[in-house]
Amino acid sequence: MSMYSETHKIIDLRSDTVTKPTPEMRARMHDAEVGDDVMEEDPTVNLLQTRSANLFKKHEALFFPSGTMCNLCALLAWCNKRGSEVILGDKSHIFLFEQSGAAQFGGIAFRTIPNLPDGTFSLDTLKNSIREEDIHEPTTQLICIENTHNVCGGTVLPLEFLENLKKISEENKLPIHMDGARLCNAITAQGCVSDPSIITRYVDSISVCLSKGLGAPVGSVLIGSSHFIQTARRIRKALGGGMRQSGVLAAAGLQALDDFERGILARDHELMKELVRGLADLPFLEVPAEADIHTNILFVNVVGGVLNANYISRRCREHGICISAWSPTLIRMVIHRDIQPEDIQKVIEVFRRLESITEDFDIQFKRR
Repeated sequence: MSMYSETHKIIDLRSDTVTKPTPEMRARMHDAEVGDDVMEEDPTVNLLQTRSANLFKKHEALFFPSGTMCNLCALLAWCNKRGSEVILGDKSHIFLFEQSGAAQFGGIAFRTIPNLPDGTFSLDTLKNSIREEDIHEPTTQLICIENTHNVCGGTVLPLEFLENLKKISEENKLPIHMDGARLCNAITAQGCVSDPSIITRYVDSISVCLSKGLGAPVGSVLIGSSHFIQTARRIRKALGGGMRQSGVLAAAGLQALDDFERGILARDHELMKELVRGLADLPFLEVPAEADIHTNILFVNVVGGVLNANYISRRCREHGICISAWSPTLIRMVIHRDIQPEDIQKVIEVFRRLESITEDFDIQFKRR
């Protein structure tokens, strides 16, 4: 029987998608002025789009119900010929977790290149992957990157990498789309909240999620040139993303941007480092060095052969802690705005209790 009482708070570290809208968001949603956004007459949506474009120093932005649709529209807008090819990392979210929507709906092929541990990839490999003008081959139309990089542990792409990547894209006349689901975390980590264009100047389009660490209940924005956004607007409608009085949702997004600009994500990053320090010396976990933790995502390997990730996940759930077992030997934990300092201490305490299981196993094994 579970030791956990459902009357207590659940500490949910499965993802930063589980955040609840704040009272301030709910108030703004309640009071939002709305209109028909398909007719481009919702004033709150228009305000969110203008503010997003200005914040990232691009021409226009477009509000979407989800990041997956946002990325899909970007790929369909850039790759307007069936048989086009996109180059992207083999651990990217677009490749792994978005159902190959670009292939389903646009006849677009993916050419993957290996992601390095920091979320980048070899620029020499990229250059060698760009197709020549050959009747036998697909046409390279787009480069995609991800910042922060989810599967690589919330890593922030270095500015030097972005600068060198931009040079290659210009030499080959290829646009760059950035999947910025957690771009606000990257901006916070690199200390450029006052001028996010320090990052975004190197890419041609960006998707930015408002419903992860920023806490909005729904929504992403796609940002780019005016022509690009006009194309994406038509595609969004075809995909069923033409929302009507969506200012109710956009109002929460405006509050999310307010919260981002006042620096709320920095606290999440600090709490993650505190968690890393608390788990670092446990013998059944292989925890990354604190210096390698850039933002709010942590992957740890389960080692030693006594415990596995599924068992650890079940035991944590008994104490009201939800974590993700990505494989029998891999755990992911994500910090977000609903997690408090005392929650981190409880997580560390529960993990430390599991250490006794490995100690008992060692004693029994040595007796044999």
